[in-house]
Amino acid sequence: MFSFAKSTVSRRRSFFPLPLYVLPVLVSLQFLAGLALADAGKERVAIAPWLKVTAEVTHSWKSQSPSPERVSFTAIDPVASTGTSTDLVKDKKVLFVFPKKSSAYDTALSTSLRVLADRQLFPYVEVVLMEKDSAKRLEVFKEAESREFDLIFATGSSSAKFAYKHYSGGDIPVVTICAKDPVMLGQMPNYDVGSKTNIAFTSLNVPVGLQGRYLMTLKPRLRNIAVLFANENKSAIKTQYEPLLSWGKENGVNIIGAGVSQKNAAAELAETVPQAVDQMRSSDASLENSIFWITGSTSVFREIDTINAHASTVPVLSVVPDVVQAGQGTAVMSIGVGFESNAQLAAIYGINVLTEKRKVGELPVGLVEPPDIAISFLKARQIGMKVPFSFLERASTVYGHSGQLARSKGKNLVASNN
Repeated sequence: MFSFAKSTVSRRRSFFPLPLYVLPVLVSLQFLAGLALADAGKERVAIAPWLKVTAEVTHSWKSQSPSPERVSFTAIDPVASTGTSTDLVKDKKVLFVFPKKSSAYDTALSTSLRVLADRQLFPYVEVVLMEKDSAKRLEVFKEAESREFDLIFATGSSSAKFAYKHYSGGDIPVVTICAKDPVMLGQMPNYDVGSKTNIAFTSLNVPVGLQGRYLMTLKPRLRNIAVLFANENKSAIKTQYEPLLSWGKENGVNIIGAGVSQKNAAAELAETVPQAVDQMRSSDASLENSIFWITGSTSVFREIDTINAHASTVPVLSVVPDVVQAGQGTAVMSIGVGFESNAQLAAIYGINVLTEKRKVGELPVGLVEPPDIAISFLKARQIGMKVPFSFLERASTVYGHSGQLARSKGKNLVASNN
């Protein structure tokens, strides 16, 4: 469910779906055993060395690469789309700016293209891989002006930060996508209002208080949280680590900061994770009241196998739902906002701007709530972690005891006994 403006904040304060007194109930894995397993449709097709899209995108969009750092998308069958809304966007041009190669950004683009196609909306879409140099990045935005683009999706926190610092007040409307909380980062004063500029913000974050309540429901005697992040990822530190430090002090939970370098993440995690386990044992000898918490640092969460290998019996959770996957290479659970969910909201913001239903500067911070919950019962069984039934009720993605998909997008897959 997507929420806007004050209604989001008020519901956020009153909404807590998991009562603190609920006793953990071990969900019967037999419940999941008979569910049929199906492909989630997430196969990726390489469009460029730095870009992959889901296979379903290629059913509606054709791509070209006008230059090594640019890829364009147009409708395969322009005549297939009809209606007033389409008439408003068929001549529009949309630009996605990527600060780097990232599977998260691939998901954001694929989801946006799917949302557009589902609504029979087919503007010209172009994706550019920007250089790190600020002057070069500004040239990308200025070129978009000269080519009369109608909308820019600032993809990722660094692109959102650049747009905020260097393109606020620019001629082209900007919507941030796959970017962390703009209020925590000081880009917006609060969630209820628009920026009154050419930028509309969306957020990948769940408020720390709400996340904390979920964690305390999962582990009522929670003693330790080891937070894994990349030292270079300032947005993850600012929005996902530092708020937990404050929350931990208020709730008597020890927060262990475990930062690693992006370039040497695997090797450093192999040292840092066991060190964190040793720290946990000093106050939680059985490790039953401790967890690892993976932030949205790509260089960290892609090393989930390394983390699992050194985490002992400590549950590994993440803010990124995509880290919960089929098979062994998975976190046991995630509580956060998925890249797909955020992209769906950002795409809707973009459509509202393109069709002139809303002015970009009037759109409040886009929030996704309740958070996406994903569970791997294979991993839960392996480490002996009990999962409250209320988590299963609210999980949008579930992998069964065999490690294969049992629920996708909130829908159980149909059982098959063949």
